[in-house]
Parts: sequence; C-alpha cells; structure tokens
Amino acid sequence: MYRVIGIDPGSASWDFFGLEDNRVILDTSIPTKELMRAPQKAIKIIKSVENIDLMVAPSGFGLPLKDVSDLTERDIFFTLLKFEQTDKEKLVGLGEILRLIKSSGIPGIIVPGVKHLPTVPRYRKINKIDMGTADKLCTSVVGMRDQIERFKINPEEINFIMVEIGYGFTAVLAIENGQIIDGIGGSNIMGFRACGSLDGELAYLIKNIEKKNIYKGGVASIAGYLDLSLKEITLLAEKDDQIKNALKAYISSVKKAVFGISSSFSSKEKIVEILLAGRGAELNYLKDRFIRGLNDVAPVRVMKSYSHIAKRAAQGAAFIAKGILGKEDLYESIINNLKIKEASGTILDDIFIPFNKEKLISDLD
Repeated sequence: MYRVIGIDPGSASWDFFGLEDNRVILDTSIPTKELMRAPQKAIKIIKSVENIDLMVAPSGFGLPLKDVSDLTERDIFFTLLKFEQTDKEKLVGLGEILRLIKSSGIPGIIVPGVKHLPTVPRYRKINKIDMGTADKLCTSVVGMRDQIERFKINPEEINFIMVEIGYGFTAVLAIENGQIIDGIGGSNIMGFRACGSLDGELAYLIKNIEKKNIYKGGVASIAGYLDLSLKEITLLAEKDDQIKNALKAYISSVKKAVFGISSSFSSKEKIVEILLAGRGAELNYLKDRFIRGLNDVAPVRVMKSYSHIAKRAAQGAAFIAKGILGKEDLYESIINNLKIKEASGTILDDIFIPFNKEKLISDLD
C-alpha cells in the first residue's frame, strides 16, 4: 500500500489530489487568494494524508527532477521566474509554500516543464521559455491515461493535441507516440486573463514590461469585466458585443495555436484527436466552437477526469508520483516513455535574444 499526492497551483485555485494505491484519499480545492493569505493551509491539507510516500509538489516552470529537500533559492527562482523584491512578497506565493514544504520534511519532488524534456527537439526550444509549465505536463498524463483506456493502446501509440483552458492561461501541447514533442505555453496564447504573445512594437512602447503585464490584456480585459468567472463571461456573450469580440479574439488565438502546432507532428494523420482540459473545457460556448473550428485538424472532445473536485493537473501530478515510484505498470510505462527522468537543462537555455543572463545567474548565486 502506498500513498501519493499531486498538487496543481492554479491561477484561481490550488487543487490537491491523493491516491492510496488506486483509491482516492484526497480530492479538494482551495481558492488561490485564500492560500496566498495563509500559505500554511497548504501544509495542513497535505498533512491530512499520513505516511505519504511521494508528492509531486507545485513546480511552476519546472526543473529536471529534483527532491524538494534539495531545493535552493536559485531553484525556486527558476520555478517562479519572478524577482522577489520586498519582504512582503517573500512571505506569499508559490515560493513561500515550497519553502514550507521543504521545512516540513514531506517527501516531494519538482517535475519538469515542457522545455526540459529531451523529446522536444532543441530547435523548437530556441528563444522560448514558456512551452508549457509543469502542471501542463501533468495534465497531459491524464490525457494519456484517457487514450490508453479508451482505445486499448500502449503508451507508444498515444497521439493527440491538448488544449488546456485555464482561469488565467491557455496552453497547447503536441503529443506524438506518447511523448511531448512541442508546446505553446500560456504566456504565448491569449487566455481569459493573459494577453498572450506581445507584439514587438507594442513591447517597445510599453518599455518596462513587468510580470503583471502578462496577466492582463486577455478576454476579461477586452470584455471589461475583470472579476467575472469564465462561465459568467460566456453567458453574457450572447447580449454583449464587446464580450463577443473578446471571445472571438480568444478562440481565434487558440485555433491558430492548434493549427500551428499540428505542423510539429511527423504527419497530420498522426493526430488522433484534440483533447480539451481545464476550467473552460466544460463550457458549452467554448466547447461547441472548438468542436466546429478545429474539426479540420482532428475530432475534438473533453478529456476524461478522474476526480470530483481536483483539476486534471493535480490528478496527473499524482499519476506521475505513482510512475516515479514504479508502483504500477501503467503509470511507470507512461512516465518512462515520456522521459521525465531524462529531463535536463534550464529554461534559460537556447535564448539568443540579448539580455544580461550572466548577471541574472550571478545574482542568484
């Protein structure tokens, strides 16, 4: 008997999913804002499961597999990609929760992001950082289990495009032969909060681009309703032309990403289907439009979920923990085929756009 936990540090909520063998023993969610005010609540939820064998900790942009107990401040920076400039900022957020997990002695690991994977050709990584954060990799594992069960196939026969529609960001991954071969991260596609890739000339005019710029300019900003949920915005779209335009811009951005990433497959015939995941996957307004708009690439359906509450990223994180432990053939074969254990490098590798990388790294040491 063994126990594993997976965590998804989402923009709107943190989700926790735990398994004892194949029985669900933890399935809960807490608003991100609440957790940022009281990060100890994360530790309390984790410790509600006794005798944890392994936990996939919240990993942000990810690292080559690493024990939480071995994390350095430099590692934490690479998972966050955020400068902590004030004492107040150091007391909140993912970084502080990772420090709390480390000090608690809970057996946990940080998993890679898409850029760390050897299955993504190096030329696709050039001048890219966000090709899909670690939680997107976790979500893809749920899609892999889904296809294995649905089509009665082996991990090496898995082929799909994943579209994860989150509260803040949307990401698109290409999976061929059970391996992630390309990814377009959430900061490169318009999301419900995120603006997506910045036009170079606009970036010039903004001048001092900050992290907060990445989290704005998406559907909510265009619609003029920053505090509404995804569902509320889609419900208003029928009567509000500005919201309708915002959603058209969003759907167009996602479609371009899907059509674009389809070119990364060895042949179009390899793409069996497009799997929708994330908070927006169940919304009929979006689902119906993606089914119609993406059918030229492949059939579209909603990825199966294996929990009642926790999002798929948390589920996938728990599945990865099982695969790393080698306690079950299904997940071990998925993880081995994904080559998670062979992940390497940093998210700053293969960047050729000039910036003071050496100073940045020296400041971290």
